[in-house]
Amino acid sequence: MKCSVIFFLTFTICYEPVQAQQLEDALRLFDEANRLVESGTYEDAIDQYHAVIELGYESGALYHNLAGAYYRLDELGEAVRYYERARRLLGDDPQLLHNLQIIESRVQSPFSELPTPFWRAWWNQLFGQYSARPFLSMGISLYLIACLLYAQLLWSRIRSSWHRRARAGALASGLILLLIAVVISSERSSVQGASILEPTTMTTETGSIEVPEGIKVTLVGEAVGGTEVRLPNGVQGYVDANILGEF
Repeated sequence: MKCSVIFFLTFTICYEPVQAQQLEDALRLFDEANRLVESGTYEDAIDQYHAVIELGYESGALYHNLAGAYYRLDELGEAVRYYERARRLLGDDPQLLHNLQIIESRVQSPFSELPTPFWRAWWNQLFGQYSARPFLSMGISLYLIACLLYAQLLWSRIRSSWHRRARAGALASGLILLLIAVVISSERSSVQGASILEPTTMTTETGSIEVPEGIKVTLVGEAVGGTEVRLPNGVQGYVDANILGEF
């Protein structure tokens, strides 16, 4: 179980500036929810975790623990939903991925997944486990170093080849790292998918498909017939928005 210290260090303010009393209440609720999970009172723990979210806070630890509580109640759709939300904040944390694999083995999806493009697999392998913060920090640092080198050039009129290579290298590396940070941040923050919270029937152009609980789908858009989604095998159709747990 993640400790409250981790929650405190990683929380994100969602709606308004932090009030001291709100923070104290959030930490108290978080600790109480963790104790309820340890005692096996999962429904009450879920209520406490959601109370923290309603106060305007979120964190990877919070979503990870909330997903675990749902899993113990056998609510696989909700568990997938909040594990995926935790993944946006924690990256490809080994324990989190292990828990997702356990759920996916229980869901037993009848749909084969489309092959992952080579560039996506390469990107996930290199950057999937990291947040945008380290790339942002390194990118800004290198960009500032490049600015200092250019200022030194203007001040002292240095014309050496090593100075020129250092300026160009620092500037190019800094910009690349900043671009990577922007891409990672946009991927983690945008709502692209949802989990099916209960077994449902998806309406397609050629008929209907039974979709079990816990399946992850890609959100396509809203329509008169419901929310349009894409299954892992690429088939698109419409389902009731109320059975979708966006992440």
